[in-house]
Amino acid sequence: MPLDDDTCASTTPVRLVPLFASRLCQIVVAVSALYVGLLGLVPLFAGPGYEVSLASGVLLPSLVAIATALQVACARPEPWEAFGRGVVGGLLVAVVALLATLLQGLRVGLCDPLGGLILFALGPGVGSVLGGVWGALAGSVVGSTSSRRRTLWAVAAAVFGPAAGLIVSLWRFYSSPMVFAFDPFFGFFSGPLYDTIIEPAGELLTYRLGSMMTLIAAAVLALHVRRTPSSLALVWVGRPGVVLLGVAAALCSVTHAALGTRMGHYSTTASVLEALRGRERNGHCSVAFSPVIARRDAVLLARDCEQHLGELESFFGTRAPDRIAVFLFASDQEKGRLTGAASTQIAKPWRKEIYLVAERFPHHALGHELAHVVAGTFARGPFRVAGGFAGLLPDPGLIEGAAVAAAPSPSQELTPEEWARAMQQLELLPRLDGVFSLGFLSKTSSLAYTVAGAFVGWFRERYGAAALRAWYGGAKLESLTGGSGLSSLERAWQADLSKMTLNPRVLEQARLRFGRPSLFARRCPHVVDREQTEADERLSAGDVVGAREAFERARWLDPGNLSLRLGLGACAVREGDPLRARTIYSGIASDARLSALERAAGREAGADVDLWQGRVADARRTYQAIEPVVFDPGRLRALAVKSGVRSEIERRAVVSLLVGDRLGEPCSAVIEALVRWSAEELDSGLADYLLARRSYQDGQWERAATHLDVALGRKLEPDLVRREGWRLRLVVAAALEDRIGARRAYAALVADPDIGRAGRRSLARLARLAGL
Repeated sequence: MPLDDDTCASTTPVRLVPLFASRLCQIVVAVSALYVGLLGLVPLFAGPGYEVSLASGVLLPSLVAIATALQVACARPEPWEAFGRGVVGGLLVAVVALLATLLQGLRVGLCDPLGGLILFALGPGVGSVLGGVWGALAGSVVGSTSSRRRTLWAVAAAVFGPAAGLIVSLWRFYSSPMVFAFDPFFGFFSGPLYDTIIEPAGELLTYRLGSMMTLIAAAVLALHVRRTPSSLALVWVGRPGVVLLGVAAALCSVTHAALGTRMGHYSTTASVLEALRGRERNGHCSVAFSPVIARRDAVLLARDCEQHLGELESFFGTRAPDRIAVFLFASDQEKGRLTGAASTQIAKPWRKEIYLVAERFPHHALGHELAHVVAGTFARGPFRVAGGFAGLLPDPGLIEGAAVAAAPSPSQELTPEEWARAMQQLELLPRLDGVFSLGFLSKTSSLAYTVAGAFVGWFRERYGAAALRAWYGGAKLESLTGGSGLSSLERAWQADLSKMTLNPRVLEQARLRFGRPSLFARRCPHVVDREQTEADERLSAGDVVGAREAFERARWLDPGNLSLRLGLGACAVREGDPLRARTIYSGIASDARLSALERAAGREAGADVDLWQGRVADARRTYQAIEPVVFDPGRLRALAVKSGVRSEIERRAVVSLLVGDRLGEPCSAVIEALVRWSAEELDSGLADYLLARRSYQDGQWERAATHLDVALGRKLEPDLVRREGWRLRLVVAAALEDRIGARRAYAALVADPDIGRAGRRSLARLARLAGL
């Protein structure tokens, strides 16, 4: 008689319960469908895609493995029959889960049907089949024993396979620079949450070729094993070709695993260092850099790194590690291929390593990532981060807040405390118990990082560096503050914030910056961001048709995305269709659903079209009308330069530089126009200032310094442009170790009363870096 799934008393082989009649199978299928269906209630998990594939891969293969192992251990069928049960059971669960996520996707709209199906099939789809096969192996081995606890041993053996795969992935994460993972059961993990462009299909496909070889080898093995009364035994079935196929598949599987670093399935420290062949050292900082990066840039980064460490030691009141390794990659693509974190700069405090993509000096994220490593010197646990259970349950708010407070971004025009005050006025400030917990990850990154940094900075200022180190190391807040818990501290912090006075323009900027939905609340973020990136690249390359199509595909999924609408307007400009461009920009400017700052972007883009076509007075009126809404200094400088156009040569040069990307102007034409302007209008320093910015972006420090000296020696207006000229001169002087130029620039800047706290902090850092 068929064996009931709930009993495992038989000591002789019996017939397996038919798959669809098995209550255990029915339960697993129902649980899988319910699990995937509930995941789909979160917008990010609705429909086939990366997140639902990863979440499904974590659970479904284990469920299939357990169910198969229990049935096989109790019924004790022949290994070939057990193998078939595992494969079919895995396929069944995968198909049901796929249907469940497809239903959720149809409910809210599918993002990328084909790509999502491929990712699900190659991830939890194949993973569930492998889970079933592993369960068949576990059940067959356990079923050969005489233990009365076969059920317990079967479950333990079934879970061991997926658990072992997870442990291997964790070990690779811990022992090497990599943050991504390929796994037989869960499929693919991309790494950082904030990397939204995820394209693993190529590597996942080659990885699954190895899985297929493993399945073929397992099938051949199962065909040649028979059950005896007390064990399993190999037998000859008289099919040498099948044996050769199995041996070849096994060898291919082993070779495939051994070549994983070359195929991008995993990385080691040695494989990453092999790709980053350049070496540079300055004090504590050892830099390994890509061979396409100029040594001069690596030398600058190493010097900046050493400067940062001295400042971090002062902030935290501790000593930095004797040696810190900086891995410097040439591009997002190179970093993503070697470590998995393409556009996210990361640190591994327990390894005393940071991983950065090269950018123009000074690197905006260098200090932040170094702060994680220095903070690791007083953190507990194997990962050297803040959190419960010795950091095994991390507190991302405290981890990131300490880094933001210790090393604010040099590009920020306000301090984290000032931004937090703006959020407070706009009623956007979140509760701290939702920031200093895993709830941090559910919030917009800019909001969560800023609030955490503002509070940690306030805490250190009030209670000192020693208290901050103790908190980071696991001490209770009450023991450090005389009994005040987080809620009491939050009230005191908010009271201090309320005393700050801000420029009213800041509020509109803060509303736009911090009011955006988090990653979990966005619909189809991976597809939208991928299409937008492709559109921008195509537009830069001159493929206007392809760019417009990509913008349209992204906008179909995210119709309210302002940058996509502006991109479509840029396509119209590039095609020489000002009428259509104006229509697009006017639609943005009159859209009541947008904020005043977003509408101003549409008006500014429309004015750029006027400037391009020679209607200078109309453009100037628009620029001057939107200037009172804008707070961002960079945008204000651009408005000032464009509204200050007086002559035809100025107009052509400004259009080439500031509107030229939409017109497809080559760099040589931009530089030629600026040089002509500088030569013809000797009383104005604006052309040389703009030439200096171009030289700075190209890493031509000496040329940038020359142009800046000319610009600052002439009439350079308005004040905010002249201020930026002096700031840029200080940056270039720091890069060139030009103390005379740095002293002159710093003296002019510190005398400027309009530079705020954040700006003065950044300037002081640059002055120290220049040797002042």
